[in-house]
Amino acid sequence: MKSQCLKNIRKLSFPHRMVDIWNGLSEEIVTAESVQKFKEK
Repeated sequence: MKSQCLKNIRKLSFPHRMVDIWNGLSEEIVTAESVQKFKEK
């Protein structure tokens, strides 16, 4: 979940930008059993 940003520096930070990408992943990828399987998918 994204928090509200009051400054541009937080809005452009790595964790804040990754929320949209992570939420766009399929359920199969998010629930991968290992890092190797995550990377494969």
